[in-house]
Amino acid sequence: MTSTDRPLGYWVKHLDTLLEESLDRVLARNGMRRRHWQVLNVLRNGPQTRAQVAEAMLAFWVAAAVTQTDVVDDLVRRGWAEIADETYALTADGEEVYSRVSLDVATLRARVTDGFSAEEYAAVVAALARMAANLEESEQGR
Repeated sequence: MTSTDRPLGYWVKHLDTLLEESLDRVLARNGMRRRHWQVLNVLRNGPQTRAQVAEAMLAFWVAAAVTQTDVVDDLVRRGWAEIADETYALTADGEEVYSRVSLDVATLRARVTDGFSAEEYAAVVAALARMAANLEESEQGR
């Protein structure tokens, strides 16, 4: 069986699983989970209130026992973030962790796209975005 014998859904799901597992390994090597990484990214944009962190994370957060507040408070305990007047910000240690992990994440992304030209990568992303839009439009038209 060749790779083209499998349907699109198979490859999308398989790739998603591989991406998730690979990112989880990169983050675990750096002593964190995906939620830590996501909140570090939010705080990297500048100081944020709890409400701003929660709003920024809404699209990524699934119902779980751990809340955004739990993760931000854990970053404070680790010394990666600090709180002043109800606003959270990255510390120098948090910036260092972010910089180090972002290099590991960039290496992973480069591995995923190895052998693709910028144009090929853009075409793949555009095709997947169009497929998603097609399904969203058909769902709205029901």
